[in-house]
Amino acid sequence: MTTWRVAVETRDPDAAGRPTPAAVVGHAYDMDAGEPAHPITQGTYRVHPDHAWSKAFLGWERCSECTGKVGRRA
Repeated sequence: MTTWRVAVETRDPDAAGRPTPAAVVGHAYDMDAGEPAHPITQGTYRVHPDHAWSKAFLGWERCSECTGKVGRRA
């Protein structure tokens, strides 16, 4: 059984160095495989190994692509 945790993505500045909107997105991260449910390309991310994907989010936006692949209660 896969252990899904949260990887919190912070959006990087755009190509001109301008900051992007302060969106913080929670992605599903597979602790067993050591990778997110899909490639994260718009920013950098930090894994929260103690925060289960199925728990309530702490003000982060839940990634819709991850939710589609993993579900909310994985």
